[in-house]
Amino acid sequence: MCNKRVNWQEWLGGTAVAFVIAGIMHGIAVFNMTDDIETWSGRITHACHFPQWVEEYKVAIYKTETYTTGTGKNRQTHTRRVFSHYETRHDTHSEHWIAYLSFGTYSEEKSIDLRSFNEIKSNFGNVIENDGKQSSHHGGHFDGGDNNIYKAVNKTDYVYPVTTIRRFENRIKAAPTLFSFAKVPTNAPVYNWPENPNWMHSDRLLGVVGVNPLEFDRMNARLGPHKRVNVIMVGFNSADSMLGKWQEAKWIGSKKNDIVLCYGFQGTNVLWSYVFGWTEQAICKRNLETILLTKPINTDILPAIEKEIKATYIIKDWSKFDYITIEPPRWAFITLIILMVLTQGGFWVWSIMNPFTKDDGIDDYENFGGGYGRGKMNMLFGSPKNRR
Repeated sequence: MCNKRVNWQEWLGGTAVAFVIAGIMHGIAVFNMTDDIETWSGRITHACHFPQWVEEYKVAIYKTETYTTGTGKNRQTHTRRVFSHYETRHDTHSEHWIAYLSFGTYSEEKSIDLRSFNEIKSNFGNVIENDGKQSSHHGGHFDGGDNNIYKAVNKTDYVYPVTTIRRFENRIKAAPTLFSFAKVPTNAPVYNWPENPNWMHSDRLLGVVGVNPLEFDRMNARLGPHKRVNVIMVGFNSADSMLGKWQEAKWIGSKKNDIVLCYGFQGTNVLWSYVFGWTEQAICKRNLETILLTKPINTDILPAIEKEIKATYIIKDWSKFDYITIEPPRWAFITLIILMVLTQGGFWVWSIMNPFTKDDGIDDYENFGGGYGRGKMNMLFGSPKNRR
């Protein structure tokens, strides 16, 4: 503020740079600590076949011409682009197939191959409808091939279960100690959270035998869009009931919409059960534990699980966790200090060294031009006669 070499615009600029750097680092730190993913379940509603077709369109061709302005010493030569003519071109659009997925209020499109399209078409009842014309990519018109779109319609109510990954803010992950999630022993045989990399086949049956994976996914496909829930089942070949607690700690209570059914077994006997997840109705978890203890663990148990979740499950209102304070990690503070030193130091050296002063003018020739280096040295350290 006192240096005559720094004008008010530079002072405001340096302050703005500091706030921007601090804001960016804050955003990165908080995002890194709270960013999380969850699984949504849905189904394929229909599939479409887009045949190969040829599009004809025109493009404008321009040429470069030279022209002059002025006369004598002021004569100058310029170039400019001017329209020449139109050229006719063709673009071949490749044959492809698309599956359309619904997750309730959200939908996606997935590219599939011919084999998958024919399988979907067969299970949907081989019903094909003309779904309109293919759209032009260049504003042209149809010039060959098949311009129609063919839609495989579901007339059999066949359920093709699918999954997708969605992001959400998880403040619990940033402050797990608030919820008494203990550190999991290194020798505990717990599982990693199933990320379901294959959107048509999930990995939500962990250590479970006797339950049909397709029927389990279909149950999720029916529950997901309406109850906003992701059901996971974990089986442990152990009598140690603490494994359910360790699994919960491993997943930090699990994701926003998970309901996780854990049980321990030896042979065909279920020895214990533990259900966890974020829900407004604890009774849902207790009832599911009873179902696991009283019914054989096979595909026949799925209707009872589905009925209970439909009746009592209510997803947790995650706005109730907004009170959790996010404490940035140490690396974020260290990085911020280093960035501040580099950016602020560089900015203020530039502000002092440039030719602009508080008078909003350019410094004299001594400080700008031929004597630039000597003028700057005098400005930074004083003139030789005043230096000691």
